[in-house]
This record gives sequence, C-alpha cells and structure tokens, in this order.
Amino acid sequence: MRRKLQLMFIFMCLGALGVHGQGIGDRNRSGDSEGRFTITGRVYMPDGRPAANVKVDIDNTDGAKTYFTNLDGTFQTGSIKAGNYTVSVSMPGLPTERESITIDRGSPSGQSYNVALFLRHEGQKKGDFYSNNPLFREVPKPALEKFKKGVEKLEKNDSKGAVVLFDEALAAYPNFAPAYHQKGTAYLKSNELDKALEAFVKAVSINPDYFEAKFSVGYVQYLKKNYEVAAAVFDDVLKQKADMPEAQMYLGISLFNLKNVDAAETVLKKTVADKAGERLALAHLYLGQIYAQKKKTAEAVSELEKYLELLPKAPNAEKIKAAIADLKKQG
Repeated sequence: MRRKLQLMFIFMCLGALGVHGQGIGDRNRSGDSEGRFTITGRVYMPDGRPAANVKVDIDNTDGAKTYFTNLDGTFQTGSIKAGNYTVSVSMPGLPTERESITIDRGSPSGQSYNVALFLRHEGQKKGDFYSNNPLFREVPKPALEKFKKGVEKLEKNDSKGAVVLFDEALAAYPNFAPAYHQKGTAYLKSNELDKALEAFVKAVSINPDYFEAKFSVGYVQYLKKNYEVAAAVFDDVLKQKADMPEAQMYLGISLFNLKNVDAAETVLKKTVADKAGERLALAHLYLGQIYAQKKKTAEAVSELEKYLELLPKAPNAEKIKAAIADLKKQG
C-alpha cells in the first residue's frame, strides 16, 4: 500500500510540473526569482536553419550560466539582474559569435531583451543565409521579405502580427514550407494547438524531409495527449535524424503514457546517456518514475536527484525532494 502511495505521489509531482502544457519556446525557462529582467534570443545556422540544441553561454561579473537552444533555435534565461552581459555561442568548425547586452537598472521591471546570433562560416556576412539555404532558394523576394518580418514579430512575442505576415508570405508563394512552420510556431506560442497542428502538417506535406516541422507535428500531438500518434511521429523523426535528443525524450514520455514502460525506459536511458542540460531534465524525472514502479529504489533516487540538479528551482522541486526522502526510507 505504501508503495502505491509513493508512486501516486511522484505522479502528482509530474502533474505539478505541467509537462503537457510546455511550449516549444518554454523549455529553457528557469524558476529563478532573482532579478527583474530576461534575455531571449534565437541562434541560426550558417544556412539559416534554426540552431537546435546548441549551447549558449551568458556571462557577466557574477559569472556565467549555460542554456541550450530549443528545436526552433530559441532560448530564454530566467530572471536576471541589471548589468552588462555577453551572449556567446559556438559550434565545432565555426567561429564563436558574441553579442553584448546592457540592462539598465532604470528599465521597466519585467522587460525582456532580445538578441539574434548568426553562426557563420569564415567570410560569410551576417544574414546572408537565405540565399544559401535550399528551403528559400526558390522563394520570390516579396514572400521572403514578408517572412523575415514575420520572424521579427515572432521574436518579439507578437504571435498575431506574425501570423498575418506569414499568411501574406504564403499568399505570395503557397509552397513556402518554412512559412507554414513558423505560422504553426506562432499558434503554438498562443496555445492554439489545432491551428498549430494544421500549419505544421501543411509544412510537412510540402516538404516531407523537413524534420523540424515533422517534430513539431509530433510535439503538438503529444500536447494534445494523442500519445500513440506522437510516438509514431517521433519514431519517424529519429529515423531521419537519429541525434535529436528532444525527439528521443518525447518518444520515451509518450511510450510511458501508453503504458509501454520497458520501451520507455530503453528510449529515455538512451536520451540521457551522452546528453546533459535543462532541456532533457524531464527524461530523468520519468526514468525516476519508471524505476520507482519497478522497485529499483536506488536508481529512482539517482534519477530524481539528477532532475533536481538540472532544475533546482523547478515548480515541483519540494515535492520531488519529499518523494526522494520517502524512497530512501524504503531502501
């Protein structure tokens, strides 16, 4: 009986985290309440694609903190103090890109400072990736200009304004898969899941190899709790791009919700084997649940402690600590 109560308690912790309502642009958010400001941004590859799962270092006189970009290349800090910050990002084989941000103490509380970082090859000019990207090679200039303005609106969290501009881009060029994908992202940010799904599916129908859009289809199905469909989509994404840890993580969580615990364990263990960072913290949380179900107490404790190490100020941190203490008593 005590074991059942213990498992129910961890399930409550999962619910307290709100894992089903987490948007693509929300996975880096910290629970840190210190400070009054945030830095948000997006990182681009040299060919213009979003730079997913890339490490971003943000430092000032208080030290450095590391974040990882989401699938759409975005990142967001927790609450930070006023001061001078350097945002830097690098990848093997490419020069480090840096941007400086000054946050004045007199700025309005809650203000967010936005930055875009463009990874470039040696000699490549900033922002010329559209001409080098096959996704944009055949896009007419009027459609591309509308698209760029839509992206700017989206980066400023103006989802409605972004949708209008993406629609104008699509009117000028109906087979514009990235415009459908960004339109879906705008709807996702405003929690309009059905509209987001429709846009993502359209992007994939235009370009079946567009794995970022395909992942987004699976992610919305996951948010809608259509776990069987989500699992099938994530599995297909991983066949196309095996080194996408977020697809692995959400495949594992979907399998867990389908009661396929052994398969979920295998996938989630693979997810955390060689990867780290806040964006994969949920994998440790669900592995802890799986090990608790299997009465592998030591393993359950280890995974839950790893989750807290990655997200020490998560909304469910205190409940997880209590669950860990209870598991340790059971030995």
